[in-house]
Amino acid sequence: MKILEEILYDKQNRSVLIKEFQELIWNDNNPNEILSELAYDLDFYEPNEEWRKQDISYYGDERLEEEIKSVIKKIKQQNEENAYEKDNLDSTPDRSGKPGT
Repeated sequence: MKILEEILYDKQNRSVLIKEFQELIWNDNNPNEILSELAYDLDFYEPNEEWRKQDISYYGDERLEEEIKSVIKKIKQQNEENAYEKDNLDSTPDRSGKPGT
């Protein structure tokens, strides 16, 4: 998702972009599980180091970037697996012996 890359590289607008991403996911009727988990986890991102000290569950920019990069990698793998499965289904012969369409 393009917005995840924007969150990574647009540090000035990071908090706003995170909220936009969360809204996209939470308003989706059929959200991807990986993206749903990230949207939840992003509630614990806190850019202010002093505020992060108030609760050990808060994290900063370094972990945020690790989390997003990990999710981007997982989504790419998932898309590759789905494409592989689709290709295999498309090439599976139907009952007549002809390849699927």
